[in-house]
Amino acid sequence: MPATLNSLYKLVPVSLLTVSLAVAAAGCGSSQSAQEKWANDVCTPILNWSKQMKQLVNDAKSAVQSRSSGSIGTLQTDAQDAVNATKTMKSDLENLPPAPGDNGQPAKDTLTTFADQINQEVTSLKSSVTSLSSSTSASQAATTLSSAAGQISTFSSQTQTAINSVKATSSDLKSGFEDASSCQDLKSQNS
Repeated sequence: MPATLNSLYKLVPVSLLTVSLAVAAAGCGSSQSAQEKWANDVCTPILNWSKQMKQLVNDAKSAVQSRSSGSIGTLQTDAQDAVNATKTMKSDLENLPPAPGDNGQPAKDTLTTFADQINQEVTSLKSSVTSLSSSTSASQAATTLSSAAGQISTFSSQTQTAINSVKATSSDLKSGFEDASSCQDLKSQNS
């Protein structure tokens, strides 16, 4: 029996060392603050949406230049894709929990309001683009498409305004947005 206890006493330090290493290893990968994680959860859907909007702008510019019925069809498909992307972004932002920290709910409310506003604008934009057809005069199509391209271009400034409002709610959130990789990508894309 004493030999068994002696073996057990030798295993205890090894077991404790193993548990300690496992706990330490688990903590190493989580250097992201709660604010940075939340900011990534905000910027990722906005970044995906922004890419879709850029595609729509590029296609609108091409359609204005070519004025062919094929380009109008492409633009109409892009407009529907933009509506779908906007709905996805809106849903993702609405489903976020409040931001970590004291002003978490106002930060989330700012984003929800932004998503609602953008959703309405994109839906209206889609209606304008959908009204175009191959029988639409070239000048009317150019006017509609130029207006659409201009409206889409304002979305990036609206996005930045919303993010700046959220960042202003606390210095911790500001740091989170500055550190979040998807927010850095979004900032680069909108530059």
